[in-house]
Amino acid sequence: MQLLIKKIARLSSVITFRNLISFRPVWILKNTENRVASVSDGFLWRTDNGFKTTFKYADILGLFYKKENSFVEVVFYSKNNNFIKKITINQLDYSNELLIDKDLLNGIEGYGVFYIFHRSDSDFGDDLIISNRCYLGFSMEGGLSSFVHGNTYVRYQRLDGKGGGSGMIQNTFFKNLYRIQNSFLGFSKTELFFVNPTSKKLKFSIGLDKYTLEEGCSILIDVKHKKEISILSKCLFLRPFIFNYKDGYFDVYHG
Repeated sequence: MQLLIKKIARLSSVITFRNLISFRPVWILKNTENRVASVSDGFLWRTDNGFKTTFKYADILGLFYKKENSFVEVVFYSKNNNFIKKITINQLDYSNELLIDKDLLNGIEGYGVFYIFHRSDSDFGDDLIISNRCYLGFSMEGGLSSFVHGNTYVRYQRLDGKGGGSGMIQNTFFKNLYRIQNSFLGFSKTELFFVNPTSKKLKFSIGLDKYTLEEGCSILIDVKHKKEISILSKCLFLRPFIFNYKDGYFDVYHG
């Protein structure tokens, strides 16, 4: 009987209902159509206000599965989810680094998101899902970089590039309160970076301020001198990157 209950509880329709009423919700729902896939975070890139972004990533297929023909595709979008460019990197080491500045992004000074997808034509059977959490380094005006690892799953694609999707992070009918466990008093400025990790329009609020993000869109929000920051939304996992500034220095981490 217990096995039957567990099997029923894992049905997609049952999970959708559980999420809807917030009864033991499933925050991250794996895709069932593409079982051989590369999953990517919505990684932040910044070229605004003197920023440069360093992206450090591993050749997962070469490192862990010994595939010599693997490569990656890195796809860049603006904050409004407008496609900028796609880079294919064929020559991989186990550890790799990519500098993202305005020269790489066609002279654009701003911010947005990018995704990394691993590629291979090798046969991996019918059940292999990999995710490269990677590291992002942010440098301002040529200073030392502050590093943070990936934040949350946003998109996935098949390893052969023939299909994919988004919407792994789920929503619920009721609003959820996400409280960042830090005090923000004493900083000259704090910025919160959000990317919509769902496949639907996302609405959320920080205090009395309300925001809306379409699918794939992102936003940097400037907040100052708050003792605490709480985020209210129907998204089951809306976690921002956080930039704190003080005395000419800054730090980046996720909530």
